[in-house]
Formats: sequence, C-alpha cells, structure tokens
Amino acid sequence: MISPRVTILIPVHNDEQYISKAIDSAVGQKYQGLLQVFIVDDGSTDDSWKVVNNLFEEVVEKRVVSDLELKSGKYKGVQLTAVKRPLAGGPSAARNTGIKLTINHTDVYAMLDSDDEFYPDKVRKCVNLMSSNPQLIGAVYADYDTYDTKTGKTIREFKEPFNRRRLVEECIVHSGSVVSKAALESVVEETGYYDELMRTCEDYDLWMRISEKFIISHIPEALTFVRVTNESSTATVDQKIWQQNWLRVMEKLHQRENEI
Repeated sequence: MISPRVTILIPVHNDEQYISKAIDSAVGQKYQGLLQVFIVDDGSTDDSWKVVNNLFEEVVEKRVVSDLELKSGKYKGVQLTAVKRPLAGGPSAARNTGIKLTINHTDVYAMLDSDDEFYPDKVRKCVNLMSSNPQLIGAVYADYDTYDTKTGKTIREFKEPFNRRRLVEECIVHSGSVVSKAALESVVEETGYYDELMRTCEDYDLWMRISEKFIISHIPEALTFVRVTNESSTATVDQKIWQQNWLRVMEKLHQRENEI
C-alpha cells in the first residue's frame, strides 16, 4: 500500500520568534511516506520571511508565481517550500494559497500554526487512522498541550470523541488537525476551502462543512504543542469579530440545512 502524500501547511504572519520551531517540528515527523512542508508568509512585516529563508540548506527553485515569491529546496532532508504573499489577507487566504499551490500533488494536509509544534508522531498516527477508511474519514483531530507563555504553565487539553451535535454547539475539533484532499475538494466554496471572509472561526466553519460529508475521527492523545501568546488570535482579535464570525458559521449551517 502506497502511503499518502502529506503536506504540512504552515501560514505565518509576523511570527519571527516561533516559526523556526514550528518548521523543525514539521520536518522532524516520524512519517515514512512522502512529506513536504509548505510555508505561506501572509505579508509579514517582521523578519519571519528572513527566518524561513535562512533555513534552506539547498535551494532548488526560485520564481515568482503571479504576485507570489516562491522558494523551494531542502531542510534537514525534507522538501521545503516557502511562498510570500505581498499583503496580509488573513489566515484563510494564506491557507487557501498553500492548498491551491499543492493540491495536485497532495493527498493529506496537516494544518500547523506558526507558533505551535507537532509532536514527532502527529502525522504518522493521524494518517494511519485516516488510511484505515479513507472513503469515510475526512479529518482527524487529537488532544494537545497548551503552553501559556505568560505563566509558563502547560495544560493538557483533552478533546472529546467526535459527535456532530456537539460540534454544532462548540468547536471540539482543533485547528491543527489533519484533513484529506478529498474532504477539502468536496466542500470548497466561492470563498475558498477556508472562508476568506472570516478572520476567526474559519477552521470551525471548515470542520462543520466536512462533517456533513465525512466522518471526523479523534485520537485521545496529545499530538500538538500549542502556544498561547500575546499575538494569538484570542488575544488580538476583537470580541465583536469573534461573535460576527461565529454567527456567520451558524448562518451558513442553517442555509445549507434549508437547501436539503
């Protein structure tokens, strides 16, 4: 059996402090199949792009695609590609850019935020579970450890087994989950795979749409290290925007239900 081709997709915006740690965790995966790491710099104004560029040990390609600067090569023996968007469009736009540029040679995506880290078995365990029934399982999520940079405390976040009714009530699926190409292609909208009109809750919206067509499975084990910083969306995005985006998720859900 051929192992799925995996892309670890990392959007970054002004995260020069942690982006290299995220990338190191990505290239350090204990996955035996074909794996690439794809970074999308969403118009950073700090040194994030410089930090990423300095990681390349071998550069195979440099070119401009539309208005995107693209660089591809190797880092610690793993295929590494970095794309820079000239202007910030938000996390949805950054992820959509990465998906569009890789979807023809990717079977599974692992979504990693630029200030988080995957534990070494993250991709292997999630892909193995997904591969047990790829026609039904569209996404896999797991528990994670949350590290508060203010207090220095780490808390284990135990996520509950998937239940769609609970998902409608609350986003029980972590943003840094693993999702199949088939699932993404089945739910793409005019606003993208991720809804580019949303600044927050864009992952919640995606999981909601995927859960209507696929099973979402849970691994009861911490597989991601999540940092809570002053730059996290929970700290930087106005509460009104959170409420507006959550309402958009619900409105889209009701609209889809009415169309059935």
